[in-house]
Amino acid sequence: MRFSRVLPAIILFAACSPKGRGRISSYIYKSSGNTALPHDADGGIIVRVKLFAGESLTVKADDYTFTSGKTTRRGSGSLTITEEGVLQPKGYFVLGGKRYHGALEARRDSGGWLYINHVSMDEYLTSVVSHEMSPSWHPEALKAQAVVARTYLLIKMKERAKKPYDVDTTTNFQVYGGLKKGDTGARNAVAETHNEVLYHGDKLAQTFFHSSCGGTLASAEEVWGKSLPYLEVQSSPYCSAAPVYKWSIKIPFSEIGRRLAASGVRGVSVAERGPSKRVKTLNIVTARGTKKVRADKFRTALGALKVKSTFFGVARDGNAIILTGRGFGHGVGMCQWGAKLQADERGTSYRRILDHYFPGTSLRAVNAQSV
Repeated sequence: MRFSRVLPAIILFAACSPKGRGRISSYIYKSSGNTALPHDADGGIIVRVKLFAGESLTVKADDYTFTSGKTTRRGSGSLTITEEGVLQPKGYFVLGGKRYHGALEARRDSGGWLYINHVSMDEYLTSVVSHEMSPSWHPEALKAQAVVARTYLLIKMKERAKKPYDVDTTTNFQVYGGLKKGDTGARNAVAETHNEVLYHGDKLAQTFFHSSCGGTLASAEEVWGKSLPYLEVQSSPYCSAAPVYKWSIKIPFSEIGRRLAASGVRGVSVAERGPSKRVKTLNIVTARGTKKVRADKFRTALGALKVKSTFFGVARDGNAIILTGRGFGHGVGMCQWGAKLQADERGTSYRRILDHYFPGTSLRAVNAQSV
């Protein structure tokens, strides 16, 4: 793991571990044999999270050091970064109104600035779990989410080892928002599954997740065109009590035309469904004829919060259509509401939850050198 510019070899880093949150250790950018993931002096994996790209921002921190080149200076309070370097706070720093543990790297990028949070994997995952799933949910559901998020993260870190950062803060990867009040449940889940990930054979498993599957899981091949034996279509009747299990939305033809850049929309119908009965393609009838549109593109164009999934039926209502659907999200991998209700109603352990959503995979504990 190398940076495009030379950074200080050692940065004091407030490492986070299950046994000692906030313990100070040396953060060393390691690249042992070009195989190890970035880690601190104690072997804890370090994640590079893109927080922001654009104009110069002001960061706040109590008792920090800022290292640029061979120069290190101390300070406290607000700092507007005008040179490349690494800020290391004694506790946490504040950027854009959010609090973050770890170090903040500032580097020039395409005429602007790129801000990267170097943070321990456990601290990163605590934030992800508490933002992707309510930290008040059942501990077993939270532990399943922690394992899924950790496995997904390590795949991205391996894929993006030569990039400036591993992940960003959005749903492009996983939602990361720094410190969150009331995150005890998430923090415990991360600690109690410390370094556990899912493998299929000798490879990390692709661990996707979504809010609600609507009673049937989709396959990876159906959604993304890649067949994986542990991500096949299967019945999963555990999320029927989810608030997003069933939904309905009325959409005027005029809005569909505007969103799809298709003039004179006169009708919409299902052209093809996949193995899980989700819509694959739609027929869009316009003044110029009929064209086929992929259902995932249709969903993105109309808004994923409005068209909650591609698991829907279509009915005409005047100059509009009514979509009546089930589930929220792509439907591949772990159904979060299904995991919650299995734990709540059946007392299902996180291991069995993971077995259901990723059959044929196994849990393993890893470290920076063994991934």
